[in-house]
Amino acid sequence: MLSFADARDLVAKPMDETSATAVIDLLMAAALAVDQGAELLIRWQRRGPTGTELAAVVRCLLARAVRPPITRPVFDLCGTGGSGRVRFNVSTTAAFVLAAAGVPVAKHGNKGSARPNGSFDLLDALGIPYQLPPERLAEVHARTGLCFLFARAMHPAVAAVAPYRKAAAAVVPRTIFNLAGPLANPCRPTRQLIGVVDQQTAAVVCDAIAILGTEAALVIRGHPGIDEISITGPTQVWAVGIRAPTEYLIPAARDPDSLPGGDAQENAKLFSDLVAGNGHPDLAGMVAANAGVAIDLWHGRTPDIAGPGVTEAARLIAAGAIAAQVDAYKAAALAG
Repeated sequence: MLSFADARDLVAKPMDETSATAVIDLLMAAALAVDQGAELLIRWQRRGPTGTELAAVVRCLLARAVRPPITRPVFDLCGTGGSGRVRFNVSTTAAFVLAAAGVPVAKHGNKGSARPNGSFDLLDALGIPYQLPPERLAEVHARTGLCFLFARAMHPAVAAVAPYRKAAAAVVPRTIFNLAGPLANPCRPTRQLIGVVDQQTAAVVCDAIAILGTEAALVIRGHPGIDEISITGPTQVWAVGIRAPTEYLIPAARDPDSLPGGDAQENAKLFSDLVAGNGHPDLAGMVAANAGVAIDLWHGRTPDIAGPGVTEAARLIAAGAIAAQVDAYKAAALAG
């Protein structure tokens, strides 16, 4: 295994897959002092990870992951986070819309790191179980076309680096593990919608997606720096393995500060109203845009906000059809 000194030298410049794997193996062995592990993550982040390095980290995580026995192809939509804005859980809500539209989804995600407003904080607030054994997750998916994969449960080995990440967070806003999360779904989705908050991250994520061999993916960055398709300004789009516009622009853009959202309890109320067909119209539009582009992506169509997927998603939301999908999922997850 590498020494700390050797690892520090390696992270100073771009690494090949073998070197990046060696550094991650050292970190996940939890053999370093906390300040040493944090220093490696900080140096790596400040230098800026490459797509090759990110793909190596993802492969290391997948090799240690718990994998539910889901055999059919699945879709995932997830973001890297990091916008610093208080927002509604768009991708979690969109996952239910996709399932209602017949798209099989295995959504990978986590709780919020800074405040309780992550995907799984919302599920907690809604009373929707997700901490299920792998076989039960597969059963729920078979019954509903949907399951939620709690990253901390799917990647127990990552607990070893938690002290390093916590110490590094006092210096840098995120580390390579934050970028790896959306790519480390143990069900290995064939198609994905991945949100980022800056162009540099988009380039790295696109390179990693191509290296990992994902069939098709869209990487998106919405105005004003969010990891979702935006209704408040332009959304930049990077496509891997499929044709797509380079930008989405929804007419009559709203003020970002006018969109409701908050911590889990507030978002749970917004969610319940929205899935019943009585939600805030701007939130409904944002969910429809994200879910609809994902529907098109799944079916191999050119994914666009003017495409049939957005029309279908908007129809399902307005009709209150998503509530039935939520009830079915909750019943399946609660069943013995």
